[in-house]
Amino acid sequence: MGGVVSLPPPGGAADAGGGTGPDARRGSQAVDRALSILWLFDEQTETLSVADIALMLAVHRSTAWRLLGALQRAGLVEQEPTSGRFRLGIAVVSLAGHVLDRFPARAAGRKVLSDLRDQLDETVYLGVLDETSVVYIDQASSPHVRHNVDWVGRRQSLNEGVTGAVLLAYQPPEVIHELMHESASELLRDQGRGLDERALDAVRERGYLARLTDPLSGLSVVSAPVRDHRSEVVAAITTTAPQHRADRARLDEEIVPATLQAAALVSEALGYSRA
Repeated sequence: MGGVVSLPPPGGAADAGGGTGPDARRGSQAVDRALSILWLFDEQTETLSVADIALMLAVHRSTAWRLLGALQRAGLVEQEPTSGRFRLGIAVVSLAGHVLDRFPARAAGRKVLSDLRDQLDETVYLGVLDETSVVYIDQASSPHVRHNVDWVGRRQSLNEGVTGAVLLAYQPPEVIHELMHESASELLRDQGRGLDERALDAVRERGYLARLTDPLSGLSVVSAPVRDHRSEVVAAITTTAPQHRADRARLDEEIVPATLQAAALVSEALGYSRA
């Protein structure tokens, strides 16, 4: 959890001169606040109390209760019966499903990912570019995994992890410069976990990124770009394997070629044609 959430200014017709003055603005602010509650939840913060939400939105508890009541009636949040804390509701899953179905890369890559997983017996991810972030939209988990961690729906900055690094390598120079000089990125570089621009040059030259030992995850990883009909990099396929199943020879001779082939198949399905 963080500090107070900074709400966006009220929007919509009321603020464009088509509303009814203060009442319309108050209604717009209530919608903004209710939607802001949904963004307070993430993989580290699965439940929140009313007091937590009131503090983070800088509103009175009674206001937080009213907002939560509206979200609960819509199925967007639900209240745990024992603790009374709130968590995201099942309606969010339905909405997310509609969004995921909108991505051509997911439809084109679903069978490719499962085939790659079956070929390597390793976990495979598909992440798509969303401005300066990567959002994971599909995953095929290794049969060796005992406790599966689902990354579908998770978001990372492009300066985090190998999937983001591959997507970042193909961004305009100004975007690369901005992300490479953010404070978080500098901290990662200080820890030997980040990227420098020479590493991104190497990604573009080779057409993929492979690490025998990824400093962030401790896994062996390979990530390859996916292109669309405009030849633009819009996604990346990433294969991960524990080090005891991925020595240098297997990484270079099996995992890298298989991941590149999978990325090429999805690219072809999206209309990409190498000149």
